[in-house]
Amino acid sequence: MPTIAYLGPENTNTHAAALATFGRQSRYAHAATVDDVFHLVERRLADYGVVPVENSLEGTVTHTLDRFIDFIDTPVRIHGEIEHRIQHYLILAGRVKPAAVRLVFSHPQALAQCRPWLAQYLSHAAPRETNSTADAVRYVLQNTRMRAAIGRQELAAQWGLKAISIPLQRENKTRFLILGLGEPQHRRRSKTSLLFALKDKPGALHDALVPFKQHGINLTKIESRPSKRKAWEYLFFIDVEGHQSDPRVKKALAALARSTSLLRVLGSYPISK
Repeated sequence: MPTIAYLGPENTNTHAAALATFGRQSRYAHAATVDDVFHLVERRLADYGVVPVENSLEGTVTHTLDRFIDFIDTPVRIHGEIEHRIQHYLILAGRVKPAAVRLVFSHPQALAQCRPWLAQYLSHAAPRETNSTADAVRYVLQNTRMRAAIGRQELAAQWGLKAISIPLQRENKTRFLILGLGEPQHRRRSKTSLLFALKDKPGALHDALVPFKQHGINLTKIESRPSKRKAWEYLFFIDVEGHQSDPRVKKALAALARSTSLLRVLGSYPISK
């Protein structure tokens, strides 16, 4: 029976994504931070970890990318990805009406994703950031008359609160990474995630990406983050279609290594269905 570490308490979106992938027969260990999830996997206290990496409305979850930078030699590899649909609810006490709410608590990502709805229907309420949507509900329980939270419907049921669906105009999905040790299984449809640093010369980024075009490899994501070693120095994260052992990908990676000062393969793993 595998142990799965995930970010946040029970009934958060990361917990729901982990359950949907690994099932209720697995053991689950919640962690307070992304760093804690990595540590549990690194120390073999968990077989796999699940962390968010990007949202279709709000973009990259930088804490996850930064963990790969801060511990660049970590043995943790990406073993898979999960695309999970996000449905938010306004959570409040049963007799309280939204007009009475003065504070709305939630994780920063949830507040950002619901910003247009809050501006239209709860403009009189001030947003307050919390570490998780589960923590947000705990703040509501401290003062149910004027507080509400944004989170999953299961959180409302857990504490006997009311849940009002928050409709969003655009599709809201979060992509999660499955972390593990060793190498993941090689599947026919794979994706490879890379981290690299550029050499200090004109056209360095162009030179780094050209091999993928030459070998007909599609890039599905590119993101830059500060290296934290030197001002205005950046590291790049890219996702490409294909497995690192595929001949075309191997040739592109060999060319990439020649034009970069640092290259790490973070994982070659099955593409989410």
